[in-house]
Amino acid sequence: MLQKLSRAVLVAVFVTLLAVNAPVQARPLTWSTLGYHTVLPGETLYCIGRAYGVSPWSIASYNGITSPNVIYPGTVLAIPNAYATLPAGPTCARQFPTPAPSVCTCSAYYTVVTGDNLSRIALFYGVNMWRIAACNNIINLNYIQIGQVLCIPAS
Repeated sequence: MLQKLSRAVLVAVFVTLLAVNAPVQARPLTWSTLGYHTVLPGETLYCIGRAYGVSPWSIASYNGITSPNVIYPGTVLAIPNAYATLPAGPTCARQFPTPAPSVCTCSAYYTVVTGDNLSRIALFYGVNMWRIAACNNIINLNYIQIGQVLCIPAS
């Protein structure tokens, strides 16, 4: 009896670990960006998804968000054309049409080396890391590759 119980506990722990550490789905190539939404205080991916009729999980995946329950005011989210029908509930205000992101003029180029991250590079050049990400089409701010050449925009 004790052996069966310990096996059940081990299986439950294993399944929980798989669920917690499950990788975020890669963005399908068929999605395109409908527009952009700036997160306001109190907004969730679910209410943003309802506003645009888009799956909140797709918004998270499309923007490289690994913790969908944690989004921050001021974050600019690209809204993919991953349409979904969601149950009724609170809806955030739609922000379309959103002006297109400003044109990037590179004041410098930087090649990523081991140990770099966007925050350090942004501090070095005195440019907002979100601006660097936008100018280089970086969706996940935590993922840059060694050898990648970044356009450092003029502030």
